Amino acid sequence: MDIADMMQKGGIMMYPLAVCSVVLLAVFLERLWFFTANRGRKQNYVDAVHLAVEGKPEDALRCLEGAKGETERVFAEALRHAQVSRHDMEHIVTNRGVQELQRFAKHLHVMELIGRVAPMMGLFGTVLGMAAAFRTVAAYKGAVDPALLAGGIWEALLTTIAGLFVGIPALIVYHFFEKSLHTKAVNLKVKGEEMVRVLERMHDRL
Repeated sequence: MDIADMMQKGGIMMYPLAVCSVVLLAVFLERLWFFTANRGRKQNYVDAVHLAVEGKPEDALRCLEGAKGETERVFAEALRHAQVSRHDMEHIVTNRGVQELQRFAKHLHVMELIGRVAPMMGLFGTVLGMAAAFRTVAAYKGAVDPALLAGGIWEALLTTIAGLFVGIPALIVYHFFEKSLHTKAVNLKVKGEEMVRVLERMHDRL
């Protein structure tokens, strides 16, 4: 049985499940590209910290120009407001950190939604198919070939299979990205505290 046959025999719920699979693939590829393209370079951040500690904020900022990693971008924002108080600097670092995390979290909720909804859609399609199969049996009002009922149930179960086929990978990739996002959040918290201390040391040198 090819995909066209499965779509036809599985019933109407196969079509929204097909849409979900296409959306899932698109979001997965887009997020994979984004996470890869915006990977930070540790050495850039380390060099910028050294320059800041030496009292060279302009050089440190130039070192971070064009940076795509969340840590470098937060530090660049901190350097642009290096003259504010520690309290204000903490707010700047925290707010920019949240903004950076939101960039990486974009569309992840779509994966989670598909992962949770797709199996339910598949089950709903199966219930509809089972109801149709038993309605056909009831229409005979007598002895029915068991193969007829088995065939109807088998076709009804196709949507459950399709729902799990879409939902399981969706949850797997969602948790993969969610774990990566959590790691970034923890790292930003640690680095953010370090940035505040570095800028205080920089002020002492100026």
